[in-house]
Amino acid sequence: MNALPHMGELIKKRILEKKISFAEVARRMDVSPPTINSYFHQSTLQTKVLFNISIAIEHNLFADIMQYLPQNIQNANNTTFHNTIIQQQEQIEELSKEINIYKQILNNNK
Repeated sequence: MNALPHMGELIKKRILEKKISFAEVARRMDVSPPTINSYFHQSTLQTKVLFNISIAIEHNLFADIMQYLPQNIQNANNTTFHNTIIQQQEQIEELSKEINIYKQILNNNK
């Protein structure tokens, strides 16, 4: 089984990469700087906290977590997305054919 990353270390790393002070992140989240510091020591964090930190640092932490999932699970989401795109492309092709038929009809009636 794949190991879940230490969330506190992950968020600290992302904040440092973004070159945002911990105090600024705390201000953006409307929490105290010690609260932000306490997150760095926690191996797991609530979804709401991750969501709020993602917004504060303008980085999708959930996408980071997703990278730790087994490849077959990551690919399952991509396959669904890919199939949706294919279906939509087919619909566009059909609609384009219909538009061309309507254009021919209109041109013939002139």
